[in-house]
Amino acid sequence: MPPGIMFCEMAAYAKSRGRTVDQLLDEAFAGFGYFEEKNGSLYFEGAEGADKIARLLESYARKPPGEIAGSKVVGVTDFEKQTIRDVEGDVIPKQKMSDLRVRGQNANCGARFRNRTKNQVLQFSPNARPEKGKFAVEQLSQIKSDIGRRLEEVWNWVEKDARTRVAQ
Repeated sequence: MPPGIMFCEMAAYAKSRGRTVDQLLDEAFAGFGYFEEKNGSLYFEGAEGADKIARLLESYARKPPGEIAGSKVVGVTDFEKQTIRDVEGDVIPKQKMSDLRVRGQNANCGARFRNRTKNQVLQFSPNARPEKGKFAVEQLSQIKSDIGRRLEEVWNWVEKDARTRVAQ
């Protein structure tokens, strides 16, 4: 089903319940948790840029950060050196550092570094999940604000760290 039709059906369902789409989404977030994602890119043009990307990836592979924006790093997934399996248990082919994932000690911190031809793609996916029951409306509002602020903190930290590593 095309996404536009799915959205229209969701909007009609929300209206049938006397809710807006945002209110319906907030109901889901309150019960299942709030997830937000930010993608950012650092562009390095030309042959010199390709060299910078290679140095950056090698730097992260050789010495992953010990912390990201104040949160201790508790795990790194390196698609070149580790055996990684997909959800069905099949081994994912080794890749020369085209993907490095860094996990922070809490769900509000993490980064994924992906190599693309002319730039370095950085992806962050912080989230918050209710420990029991559901988030209250006030809690959800605060969580959205906190995660939005955290996304900016992590992006600023990673961008600065990456540029420092490239300059070395």
